[in-house]
Amino acid sequence: MRLFRGILSTFLAWAALAGAVQAQNGLERFEREVKPQIEVEKFTYASAQPLGDHGFVLNDVVVVMPANPATGDKASTIKIDKVTVFEADFDRLKSKDSEDLPRFAKMKIEGMMGDDESFASLAPYGIPKVPVDVTIDYRLDPAAKIFTLNALEVSLRGQGRFTLGLVMDGISEKTSDVSAAQNDGRLRSASLMVEDQGLIAKLLPPVAKEQGTTADGLVTLALTSLAAFTSGQGPETLRMLDAIASFVGDWKAPKGALVVGLKPAQTTGFADIMRVMEPNALVTVFGLSATYPGTRPGAAKAGAAK
Repeated sequence: MRLFRGILSTFLAWAALAGAVQAQNGLERFEREVKPQIEVEKFTYASAQPLGDHGFVLNDVVVVMPANPATGDKASTIKIDKVTVFEADFDRLKSKDSEDLPRFAKMKIEGMMGDDESFASLAPYGIPKVPVDVTIDYRLDPAAKIFTLNALEVSLRGQGRFTLGLVMDGISEKTSDVSAAQNDGRLRSASLMVEDQGLIAKLLPPVAKEQGTTADGLVTLALTSLAAFTSGQGPETLRMLDAIASFVGDWKAPKGALVVGLKPAQTTGFADIMRVMEPNALVTVFGLSATYPGTRPGAAKAGAAK
């Protein structure tokens, strides 16, 4: 009998432990540790599923933001078709008073729409109010002070998409030290992809009009400035500038995505920016690369000439 009670006690202890471990899925951790700290008037979703230990999926999300000066002192509503959190640093997120930044996050927001002015701010420029998709994937190594942004992607459906990635040294995990990144941060690499589907063609004319000029006038100024910069540059630098100039020149109908990258031979900081004026520094110092399917050789030197 004593042996039976011992086995039963061991089994019950194991069952309780297994139940506690099973309750630690990503959705339950979010609802227990993070959701109560979200300071909004309303946060609901139609359905939800866990995604491993550190992730979850929310469908048909509705967020009502409190009134503030930015929204005309009115509450605003944001609706999202789907939020997928592949992983999140719950240990950091559950303490809102902590100065430590979350060490990692990988998430995707699909079909975000809002009723406040920020979501309609492009309407006067001829840009329709369309769903916004956002992807963010980053990791911070506190010990090494290395920040890796694998992707920050913002997409206006049917209009354009921008994707940024970078790796920086000297980034602290403390929120109070974020401003110090301007002095301590050193860039290892960076990339930017601009995929235009008519966004620039719609946006540029009204922006130019506000400045008392025309879209062609702004493009001419940009290409003329770029042509002036080509003086004294070597063939490799000129090839990179040709890609950028060709993309700018094709602003009415781009022939594909412009992808610009930086990979310095040595990490560079904000103080090194002035070196960009040195001949070929864009390539030799900053490791500039640029690709565009519609690149025209000689486009940079040609400037605005037809």
